Amino acid sequence: MSIKPTQTTNRPPFSVLDPSRFEDICFMLLEAMYNWHELIHIGRTGSDGGVDIKGTKLLPGGRKETWLVQCKRHAKVSQGDLKSMVDKIIVSQPMPDYILLIVSCDLTKAKYEYINNYYQELGVPELIIWTATSLEAFLYAHPKVKAVAFGDDSGKEKQTKTNAQEIIRGLKMKDKLLKAILNHKALNNPANRDKIFNDPSLKFISEDVYIRSVDDRTYPNMPERQNAKISPWFRSFFHDTYHNGIELHLSAAIGADIIMNKDGYWEPIRSSDDERLKSPLYRVVPVKCIGRIPYSGIAAFITDGDEMTSCPHLFCLFDHDGMPYEEIYYKFQGNKNNGFIEWDVDRSKQTVFPKIK
Repeated sequence: MSIKPTQTTNRPPFSVLDPSRFEDICFMLLEAMYNWHELIHIGRTGSDGGVDIKGTKLLPGGRKETWLVQCKRHAKVSQGDLKSMVDKIIVSQPMPDYILLIVSCDLTKAKYEYINNYYQELGVPELIIWTATSLEAFLYAHPKVKAVAFGDDSGKEKQTKTNAQEIIRGLKMKDKLLKAILNHKALNNPANRDKIFNDPSLKFISEDVYIRSVDDRTYPNMPERQNAKISPWFRSFFHDTYHNGIELHLSAAIGADIIMNKDGYWEPIRSSDDERLKSPLYRVVPVKCIGRIPYSGIAAFITDGDEMTSCPHLFCLFDHDGMPYEEIYYKFQGNKNNGFIEWDVDRSKQTVFPKIK
């Protein structure tokens, strides 16, 4: 039998509220939870005489029901504290129908029994106690009050849950995908170590791969291009893996260039007609353009193609500005002079140079 994990949420931090603000939140909860004829926050005046909040309900027949409330924001309360809370109320006011004690901590069974026995000895008609556990439940039942007290963290909680789901989805896809698309025989052969180090694309079962949007319904027909968006399906080439997904060599078929100034700042060139390619202000550097697709962005895959192709297909979420890549970066190409070692172009120095008119 498998046990599914449950989501837990931390208890609201009552300690961050000053005593007056704690009373305010208790008042808001009472106002939200019951239908009052009158509800007064006496404690705010500074002369409560042991009563922080007084409420009156109008019952059938015109009779009024009185509630007297004492609030204590303490990390812990003793039996003596509870007794004092009750004593202050009954000394300062006529005997109410209900006494409500609200404390920001939890009580032991012994403390419950003590205060219940004590109020019965005094002849108090009804005693109700709200503890930290009660307050937590009431606050989550009344999110507007919780938001006033501690801020609205519903968006943060939702994002945390989304992030967790994305991580789980990505880890599951990573296990399945790497088993299927890596050439494990070649990887496990020590003779291939240097070759794969210099050309990591050799670790895959295929040189090329088709990337297909999960929303695409045009394949294998050529789709109409809309607003300069990339095609919802296209052929690309494996480059490598990275900690979070698969890298594609996006410029393998046509190549890519950057222009770089004397200080090392650079800009990728999008068109061979760019006049800056001829400018003495820049040198033109051939590079590899690499796109990173996260495992969590891959919904499904096939390894042996279809009736049109014989290479893997990755079905991806195009949820990064209409593309499947969480990042696009550039690498200097290896050559004989540097031992075919490739290294990343400094991302921090990517810029936009002025156009030449």
